[in-house]
Amino acid sequence: MTIRTALLFLFVLAFAGCGSTAFERPSANAAQMVGDTDTCRVAATGGRLELQNTLSGRATLLLPVSELDQRAFADCMRQRGYVEGSID
Repeated sequence: MTIRTALLFLFVLAFAGCGSTAFERPSANAAQMVGDTDTCRVAATGGRLELQNTLSGRATLLLPVSELDQRAFADCMRQRGYVEGSID
């Protein structure tokens, strides 16, 4: 594995929030992996609006909050031909 591939792999893990699970597909190049990861991340991210107080406590704002559904992300990656593996 080249340094460039290793850095890309670490970026994908951090960006996807996968923790100790990695996805790999031998036939995928770096650009495909990044594209698939980004597509699955967007598809698995749910949004909602949440009331949050300002620092002064004098006002409450309705702000968007995003959360990544790990199960939906993993399902999306599997549908694209990736397999899960643990990072030692």
